[in-house]
Amino acid sequence: MAFKGIVGQEKAIESLKRALEHDQVAHAYLFEGAEGLGKKAIALELASALVCNSNKDRPCGKCSSCVKVSSGNHPEIKVIEGKGTIKVDEIRELIKDIQLKPYEGTRKAYIICNADKMNIQAQNALLKTLEEPPLYVTLILLTTKGNSLLPTIVSRCQTIKLNPVRLEDIKSYLINNKNIDMEKAQMLAAFSGGIVGRAIELLDNPDFHQRREGVIKLCNNLMGTKLLIILDQISFFEEQRPHTEEIFDLMISWYRDLMVYKETGSMDLVINVDKKEVIDFQVKGIDLGKVRDIIFIIEKAKNNLKSNVQFHLNIEVMLLNIQEVLSKW
Repeated sequence: MAFKGIVGQEKAIESLKRALEHDQVAHAYLFEGAEGLGKKAIALELASALVCNSNKDRPCGKCSSCVKVSSGNHPEIKVIEGKGTIKVDEIRELIKDIQLKPYEGTRKAYIICNADKMNIQAQNALLKTLEEPPLYVTLILLTTKGNSLLPTIVSRCQTIKLNPVRLEDIKSYLINNKNIDMEKAQMLAAFSGGIVGRAIELLDNPDFHQRREGVIKLCNNLMGTKLLIILDQISFFEEQRPHTEEIFDLMISWYRDLMVYKETGSMDLVINVDKKEVIDFQVKGIDLGKVRDIIFIIEKAKNNLKSNVQFHLNIEVMLLNIQEVLSKW
């Protein structure tokens, strides 16, 4: 089945399928969207469809061309990964290859990942090819930020924007394709920010799950603990210092869950749905106004990360302020 396994980008895929069906594929595309939304997967499917030997439902996934694409060995499909700065020499080599007619089939496709990493010289070198491309060539540029490309580059491409995916769609994908339970899928979908790739990354990232457990333990310890123990909690932040912003986000999500559950009595909108028993325990006697105060305190500490506030002091003040709020309950 063409374009299989790509979640939540039906609008973009349908547009490309129509272009393929009516032989109206553009000479250049710009796929724009956050990392993890499937830009490269869609680009490879489009490239595969262009060189596919089947007469319908391209790419068929079965013909010799499709098999070569899936193994990364098709001579008429070239990919520039763009892991670092893409310099003019690399683009000039690509242009030389573009001028060579395909010797296997009738089409050629070029995918430039992280196209915004092309320096100005590289972008200018690509412009002429975008203006007058050979009829057998389709260029596909991938970027998270189209405004980093020259306007003349963007204007010569058909832009297809990939949007964040519905959380329900991500949850269903995780349940059906990753064999995890509903509660874990709902939690991962909530933390994904609408990005399927991030949900999958979090699923397979034991460090994230360890940090999350650490945050839940921290929030539990903050409930009525003594001052000395509160200050001891700073070691958790010291150990996880490169991930401080993520820890703040995890804390905010936790207190948000307490607020939502306290207000509604339902777990439907709760992010940490797999921690119902802990949430049940912590919401007892919690005043909603105080929870809002705690979220404000954490957000202030998060904003302080961008300023010159000393790290240790920032964490210490945040924890003490949270404990002060909690001590009033």
